[in-house]
Amino acid sequence: METRRIGTILAILLTIIYLAYIVIIPLGLVTHRLEVHEVALAAALLVGVWFAASSYSITDFSIGAGGVSARLDRTEAKQRALESELRALQVALSGLVTKYEWDHLRRLAGEGPVPARFRQDGKLQLELERLDAMGFVEPVDSKRGLNAIRDDHGHAYDEFDLAGYVRITKAGREYLRLRENL
Repeated sequence: METRRIGTILAILLTIIYLAYIVIIPLGLVTHRLEVHEVALAAALLVGVWFAASSYSITDFSIGAGGVSARLDRTEAKQRALESELRALQVALSGLVTKYEWDHLRRLAGEGPVPARFRQDGKLQLELERLDAMGFVEPVDSKRGLNAIRDDHGHAYDEFDLAGYVRITKAGREYLRLRENL
């Protein structure tokens, strides 16, 4: 942003000097007038400084037999659009899993046991099934699946190690990494 401010100040100063030169020519105050190529060079310099000060950037510039060509790009508008898209992705990413599912993922990504307790209302089972459906966790025993939790602990309501039944996947770890960087 500082470069743009300097470019703007430089563009204003060059414009004032250029306009002052044009105004004082008819007044006879200029004894040695600039040649055509010097005026063209000054105009090109002025245009370049104005582009440096504006939100446009020159992405492609060529001089050839066909003349001069330049492709301009409005970087500021693109940047605002990208920032808006990034914010939408951040909101979507943070709302993809519930806070309880987020907690399961974080604890499964850590070291050591992951204490859990079977719930009669089935919420733990639903949260794990949802995480499994998104590919963030997978059953340790693929033959028994997530139902192994209900089979082993559905009647006792004792605390057990969740890591013995599910593990976080590569996609789950990547999701954690991305979300923690928000």
